[in-house]
Amino acid sequence: MAEEKKELDEEIQALKADLAALRSDVSELASTMRDMGRDKANDWRSSMQDEWSERRDELMRALGVARDRGRQAEEDFERNVSEHPWTSLATAFGVGFLIAKIMDMGGRR
Repeated sequence: MAEEKKELDEEIQALKADLAALRSDVSELASTMRDMGRDKANDWRSSMQDEWSERRDELMRALGVARDRGRQAEEDFERNVSEHPWTSLATAFGVGFLIAKIMDMGGRR
């Protein structure tokens, strides 16, 4: 009987040791998973910030190109008007007349 109690106590002690090891392993696994999740989140955040920065730079370049083209078109228009003032005046009058006629026809229906 004493020997059975001794064996039972040894088995209980072994189970306690196994449970302590299991707790330690689970704690280590949870810590590793948390670190991996944090690393993945940081990688994703960094990737998104890089993508955002790249798209913003592309947009700024496109705005610069559009602004330059607009200025060039304005300069070309001003140069054409100053080189051909009478033609520009006649064209503006003709376009205005056509718009007025189109609007007048829409009101008659």
